[in-house]
Formats: sequence, C-alpha cells, structure tokens
Amino acid sequence: MNSTHTPDRREAAHLEKLREQLSTDMEAMHQKEASLREYEQRLRLLLEHAQGAPAAPAPAASQHYRFSNQPAAGQAELDAAWEKYQRAHALLEAARRGLSDDRLALRDREQQVAAREHEIARREAWVKTREQELIAQAMPPPQARVKTRRTLTAAVSNLLSGGKSG
Repeated sequence: MNSTHTPDRREAAHLEKLREQLSTDMEAMHQKEASLREYEQRLRLLLEHAQGAPAAPAPAASQHYRFSNQPAAGQAELDAAWEKYQRAHALLEAARRGLSDDRLALRDREQQVAAREHEIARREAWVKTREQELIAQAMPPPQARVKTRRTLTAAVSNLLSGGKSG
C-alpha cells in the first residue's frame, strides 16, 4: 500500500503545484487585463480628443469583464477602429519619413547652391583682376603718355610753323 500512496501523493502535490501556478497566472492576467483596460480607455480618450468628439465615460473600476470565446458586438467595432488607427499611424510615419528625406535633400541642395555661389564669386574676382591687368598692359605708363603728348605737340607746332624748329 505504501507504494501506491507515493505516486498518488506525488500526483496530488504536482496537481496542487499546478493549481497554485494557475491561480498565480490568473491573478497576473487579471492585473494585466485591468492595466490594459486603463490603457485602452486612455487611448480612446486621446483618440476622441484628437477627433474632437466628446469622450465616452470611463467604465467603473468595479466592473468585471467575462472571458468568452465569442467576440462581443463592440469588439468588432473596436478592432475596426484599431485597424483604422494603425493605418493612419502608418501613413503618418510614412509621411514623416518622406518629409525627413525631403529635408535632407533640400539641405544637400542648399549646400550645393552655396558652394556654386562661392565658386562664381571666386571666378568673378579672378575675371575682374584679369581685366584690370589687361587694361594696365594696354595703357602706357603716365610718363610715357606725357612724353608722347610733348612730341606730338612739338610735331604739330613744327608743322604749323613751316618746318622751322625752334
């Protein structure tokens, strides 16, 4: 008889351990459920606030939900609303990423334009300096102009005076 009691006791102890674990798990699930209900209510309030609709009253803290294999009538509406929210959120994220890409492209373009402006200013300064050098080379120095003017004046007066040099 002693041999039959030992497996029964082991099985009873094992079942008791499983029962304790199950009750602990159920308690944790109830806590998570309450937390999720609070979170869902906050999300609903935020969503309704964002849409400008009046907020639905919060469920009473003492209200208990029953687990069921069949979804409640409001669950389909809730699932549809969540899907709508998730689609809108995905679209918003895609638009945000696109805007970020556009900003980066615009910043790169602005840098290219600034570099081009700098290069053009440098070239304009070089052209202006080169033009001044060419003008300086084409004109004789001031003393040479005075000397040329004196010889020209002397030649004209020599011609007018009849070729007499004076």
